Amino acid sequence: MFQPSVFAVMVALLLPGVFPKQLQCTMEPDGSCSLIGSKVTADEILSTSFGSNPKVNTVQFSRSSLSAIPPALLQSFPDLEVLNGSASDIKQVFSRNFASGKKLRELYLRGNKIHELPEEAFFGPSRLRTLDLSSNSIASADGTVFKRLRELKTLLLGENELSEMHPLLFDDLTELESLHLQQNKLRAIGDRQFAGCTSLTHLNVSHNAIKTFHLPQFERRWLVDLIDASYNALTTVSIPSNLRQLVATGNSIRKVGRSGPDGIQAALILLKLPHNKLDSVDSLPTFEKLISLDLSYNQIRAFDFQSIAKFEKLILLKLDGNQLDTVSNSLAQPITNLKYVHLADNHFVQLDLDVLRKVPRVIKLDLRRNQLERLSVTDLSSSFPVMVRLMLEGNRLRCEDSRKLLKELKSSVTAYAMTREDCAKDQNLIDGICCS
Repeated sequence: MFQPSVFAVMVALLLPGVFPKQLQCTMEPDGSCSLIGSKVTADEILSTSFGSNPKVNTVQFSRSSLSAIPPALLQSFPDLEVLNGSASDIKQVFSRNFASGKKLRELYLRGNKIHELPEEAFFGPSRLRTLDLSSNSIASADGTVFKRLRELKTLLLGENELSEMHPLLFDDLTELESLHLQQNKLRAIGDRQFAGCTSLTHLNVSHNAIKTFHLPQFERRWLVDLIDASYNALTTVSIPSNLRQLVATGNSIRKVGRSGPDGIQAALILLKLPHNKLDSVDSLPTFEKLISLDLSYNQIRAFDFQSIAKFEKLILLKLDGNQLDTVSNSLAQPITNLKYVHLADNHFVQLDLDVLRKVPRVIKLDLRRNQLERLSVTDLSSSFPVMVRLMLEGNRLRCEDSRKLLKELKSSVTAYAMTREDCAKDQNLIDGICCS
């Protein structure tokens, strides 16, 4: 039986105009091999050799132009664990291109010109833990591309041209923890697309065109740490009980639901949904462990602090950039966990801080860039004893109406001072407040 390397040389000898090419290592101080300025055309792939380098475990290409990774490379470096072919002008990956990489653990092919991933493209290097295919032009991937990569932990497929994915594409990736699919052209994700990824904890599908994404497919007994679905075309999300963080900025989300068995507390600690189309905080489901809630730049016109009482551990609330001109408070009992309240870029003209009396442990209150003319409070120090920052820049405060506020601020621990640069042309800076 012919050895592949011998076969490659014979092919080269039989093809007219094709001559064997040998690439030489430049050994680095750390013992790795750099292949500098290598040029391998499509006709030279099978005739390219590297000599014998049994002790080298890291190879990187530098300032190179390769039509593809020559198969002889992995045969010449039997102990190879790390191969970096990033930004090497690679245009093609062959079926079983890396089959000889029995010890390969990390493969980097970022920033090339690969258009497709053929059948069993990465079959063979079963110990592979990191595979970086980001920033290529990959538009299609066969369902067997990642077959038997059962030790793979990190798969980077961001910044490609994928518009759809084979239903079984990730089925063998049982140890996969982190998957990046951002900045592709995906329109939908199948209801069982990630069924085989039983260890997945981080998923990034942001900056696609996804209209449907069945999040309950992640409902399992163990936690999923983060899903980023920002900048898609989602109109609704249903959050599984084992998801800790959901980021879905810049969609068209109007409805948020919750999935999972009855009687199970939701694991969600962070919900980040700015730049969507939500019109109410009341409609959100209960998330017992929620710490951070960001609903900035939605379409919320009314807000009562009672609507967040169901989030018993909430520390940060962001409602910037909505359409609020007033807030109300029908709380029966004080909320003492809430520390940071962001209400910037709304439509407040007048606001009485006494409405926050049942939220006494606020540390920072952000009211920047509203239309505030008058801000009042009865007893700032007693009502908000730990408020250390009140942000008022970009408002229209009236000097006459601000005297009592200034007196309260001066006798409290609250920092509030603005600078001349914070004031509009028609405003004066009086005791740290821009007013007119």
